[in-house]
Amino acid sequence: MPRVRPSPVIPHLAREQANAVELYLQYKGYHWNVGGPLFRELHLLFDEHASTIFETIDPLAERQRMLGGAAAYTLESMHRASTLPHETGLPATTREMLERLLAAHHVVIEGMHEGFKAAEHDADPGSADIFARMVQAHEKMEWFLREQLLEPPQIPEEGGRASVVAEKGGFNPTLAGSHSPSPFPGHPLTS
Repeated sequence: MPRVRPSPVIPHLAREQANAVELYLQYKGYHWNVGGPLFRELHLLFDEHASTIFETIDPLAERQRMLGGAAAYTLESMHRASTLPHETGLPATTREMLERLLAAHHVVIEGMHEGFKAAEHDADPGSADIFARMVQAHEKMEWFLREQLLEPPQIPEEGGRASVVAEKGGFNPTLAGSHSPSPFPGHPLTS
């Protein structure tokens, strides 16, 4: 049955499609430009996250079409619709790259929650499902980034002195792709 009114969920889908395009490009830029002692691990992690985010773009655009909207496709329109902090230049440090990506994921996670609520309010379980699965993927990526920014914990040794733990539970420079985040828990989104 065709819709008699435009879905109020479309703007949420459009915003998150734009955010996905912008975040994908941000990750790829950092993937190409990262350096330093954690180069290999972060180079791989950034590319892995970029691939996960890339897989979200098509379902968001297609859902807009299913609900009777048009899916934007120009970089200019994506830039205008995105709610992510806009990049003004390459970060000076790896830490700054991680902090900017964390900030971007926080914006996306908040937007996904808003989209989910709008979909539930409009009795749109298809869109609610997309938002629910995508927010889980973003929460996992945010967790991986957050863990990279933790300082090594200070564990008291016998005799009262503190030591830095680097092998168990502390800063681990070998995070690499051993825990490849699945883009979406449950069934994959495909077109």
